[in-house]
Amino acid sequence: MKPIRLQIKKRITNQSSCGYSFESAVYINGLKLGHGVTGLNLSMPAGAKPKLTIECVPDEIDIDLPIDDLQTILKKKDRK
Repeated sequence: MKPIRLQIKKRITNQSSCGYSFESAVYINGLKLGHGVTGLNLSMPAGAKPKLTIECVPDEIDIDLPIDDLQTILKKKDRK
């Protein structure tokens, strides 16, 4: 499995553009996550692998599966 690299960088906007605020830019394997990210949860318990959960509101969703396979996956998720 290829490793995943998470970067969170502080971004400071200047006062002339939308006020003065501290924000974070989030990168996964060097690719910046866009405006749809609404939350991040990084859990790092001792002795276990870190777990990252990204909450987002996507503008578009592209699924490259036959509709029957997708329905099967969604039904399995509903049972949990």
